[in-house]
Parts: sequence; structure tokens; C-alpha cells
Amino acid sequence: MAPASADKVMRFSTMEGGAASKIIMPILTRAYGQLGIKVEFKFYPASRAALKSSSGLYDGETFRGMDFITEKNDLLPVTVVLAEVNWWAYSKYVDFKVDGYKSLAPYSVSSRRGILAADNILQHVRQKLMVNTFKQALLTLEAGRVDLAIIPEKVALSILKDNPMDIQLLQPAVRVDKLYHFLHKKHKKLIPKISAVLRKMEKAGEIK
Repeated sequence: MAPASADKVMRFSTMEGGAASKIIMPILTRAYGQLGIKVEFKFYPASRAALKSSSGLYDGETFRGMDFITEKNDLLPVTVVLAEVNWWAYSKYVDFKVDGYKSLAPYSVSSRRGILAADNILQHVRQKLMVNTFKQALLTLEAGRVDLAIIPEKVALSILKDNPMDIQLLQPAVRVDKLYHFLHKKHKKLIPKISAVLRKMEKAGEIK
């Protein structure tokens, strides 16, 4: 397969429904543009997106958290932080101060399936309900099927703006994730180049 510098187009699998996509895709478009490379983003459910990128069918993953590094795949991180995600707990009836993962242990909790961060957060809970979208996670909470829903802050705010629900935010954040871009190992030689461009953009205030 031809290297990225030869075909001038790279395709990245991207998780559906991620609010961070709107922040990160323009950053990567500008960064690769400085290297003379056009980019395309293809959207899939989280687990399928990972399969597409790890198999080499696509050139990499638009973004993932650092948990992704521990997975057995053929993707390499570009270690420049592109965005941060605050994972919040929402409740309908219970009220307590969140203190890490273990403070969720007594409760039934819903979140979106296929997200490594969500899997790790929910590893100690009494009962977990994994659904296809974060909106569904909030709806299961509002319906009283679970005690809590775990969801990224910006995703929750976007959903609740259009779909007000009788639920409350618990603080502080359960977890703060740093998001990184990943390339398939066939593009290993490109990592120093794109890293340098992203660091330059970071210093210029183009990545916040």
C-alpha cells in the first residue's frame, strides 16, 4: 500500500456521536494540510471504527483516549493532546459527592457501549447497562431504570439542550480524559512530522 505522502489523501475512522469530533476534525484538517495531505473522516460506532483503523483499511483513528493504547491493535498515538473530556455522572434520585470510580460502586449505571473510558469507569459498579448512544443512557436514567448515567460533559449539554430531562449533575467529574490522534503503524514515519505541526499549532493557540 502506498504511503500517505504519495497518495496525498488519508482517511480516518471516527466515533459516531462524539462532541469532540467537531473540535478535533478541523485541527487535523489544518495540520495535515500543512503537509500537503487531504483528510477524510468516516463515521462508525466506536467498536467498528476501531476495527476499521486497526486493520489498516483506514489510515488511523481521528481521536481516542490513552486507554486505547493498552488495547491490542496496530495503532500508534500522536502524543499531542487535542482536547480534554470531562466525564460526568448524572442522577435522578441519588445525591452524593463523586470521588472517583469506586464512589459509583453501590449503584446501577448506564453508559455507551464500545467506549474504553466508559468500560473502565463502570468496572466497579453494582450493575451496568450499556446502550448504543449517550442519549439512550440519559433516557434510561430518566425512566428510572438505573441510578446514574455516565456521559461526557459536552455531549450531555448538547443532548439536554434539545431534550430537557428531570435529572441532575453530580460533581466533581468522575474522570478527565485527554484525547489523542492515532495513526496505523504503516504510517509510523509520518508521526514525527504531524507531531511537529500539531505542537506548532498548540504553541500558536490553535489547539485549546
